[in-house]
Amino acid sequence: MVVIFSHPKVREFLMKNGIVYTYRKMHPKTADGIRPQIGKDWATDRRCGKKIADVVITPVEAINNPQDIKILRKYVSKSGFRTVRDWTLAIRELNPRYTICGWVYKVIKNE
Repeated sequence: MVVIFSHPKVREFLMKNGIVYTYRKMHPKTADGIRPQIGKDWATDRRCGKKIADVVITPVEAINNPQDIKILRKYVSKSGFRTVRDWTLAIRELNPRYTICGWVYKVIKNE
């Protein structure tokens, strides 16, 4: 599997700082379709894109309903966004018909 960083702010933050917290609307699944994607993997900027980095992915915290969006405050400083509002706007931009319920992941660039 691969983790895609299509938003430039998130991708640039990871590449510059070696770590980023990212929002995903669901646990990405491994090839077996059952277990969540965690551990060693690689990152790209788009579907079918070239590898930009090896990474280690760790699920951190669930956002179970829109009221839980305050959870993002804990991670915004390492998200690539200045504010939670900026982050949620980007989430909605990438997922226009999606209510914000999902997962925060920590992604570390593996040197």
